[in-house]
Amino acid sequence: MIKSNKIICALDLPDLEDIKRLVYSIEYDILYKFGMEFFYNFGMKGIEEVKKIKPNCKIFLDLKLHDIPNTVKRSIPPLLKKINPDILTIHASGGRKMIEEAVKITNETSLELDIKRPLLIGVTILTSLSQGDLIEMGLNEKLENYVLNYAKLSKNSGLDGIVCSALETRNVKKKLGNNFKIITPGIRILNSNNQDQARVVTPKEAFNNGSDYIVMGRALISAEEPNKVIEKIISEV
Repeated sequence: MIKSNKIICALDLPDLEDIKRLVYSIEYDILYKFGMEFFYNFGMKGIEEVKKIKPNCKIFLDLKLHDIPNTVKRSIPPLLKKINPDILTIHASGGRKMIEEAVKITNETSLELDIKRPLLIGVTILTSLSQGDLIEMGLNEKLENYVLNYAKLSKNSGLDGIVCSALETRNVKKKLGNNFKIITPGIRILNSNNQDQARVVTPKEAFNNGSDYIVMGRALISAEEPNKVIEKIISEV
């Protein structure tokens, strides 16, 4: 049995009131993903509104920061000051210098603000991409090789873990150790379709492969009874 705080609910709904009702209805201690869809629609004020519903909710700020090192460096302090996320993502493809600048400013700002340092997680290969997509982009090695290379770069540059499909999790854990965190999107429940994900697994498969967190999207937020979905995941793993 896994703990509910290993489940991340993606708040990808177009109406803020619907999001607030969903958050209010969930009885379990899970994390909530505020991604680009949420952020571009509702911004920091939207996150503040959600926190009014659950002041101590755990926040996975999935903005996938990716730019020149100095721009990323300047972007992180206001996010930590105004949102104080538990997890923050950046693109591993931004390179070592960008990653190291992100790690450095996160450490410094967390100390300055006297807050718990968020986990910094590197995004590797999006789970919407297949091997064929990579070939189309001129990337001809096996997909899992790119994931492992990004994982090694992330760890060596100071990140706490990566985002990747559970299909690659076992290999990453074997190479980089169990303390290196892995967040897995592309999670489906039985009898659901894959929507816009190419590499998908069930929650049980993800955790059995070594994923530390799973991200649940429409399979959870569109459920008539989300608490039962969470309960089922916890009881089956």
